[in-house]
Amino acid sequence: MSAESTNIDDVADIVDFFLAWNYHRQTVIQICETGQLNEAQKKTLSWLVKMADRVSLSDLEKQDHD
Repeated sequence: MSAESTNIDDVADIVDFFLAWNYHRQTVIQICETGQLNEAQKKTLSWLVKMADRVSLSDLEKQDHD
């Protein structure tokens, strides 16, 4: 996948998802705002976004060497 691709169908692995995280992050935020989730679900997704925001490409590269 290209780092610029925002199509979720183009994601083949965690690095692909990370490279387009800014776009996918907005999708998660939009899901939270739909009103279809309960408060616990919204809070869980919010924590996942916060966690993903802290991941860097070097974190993902370390995983390949373990």
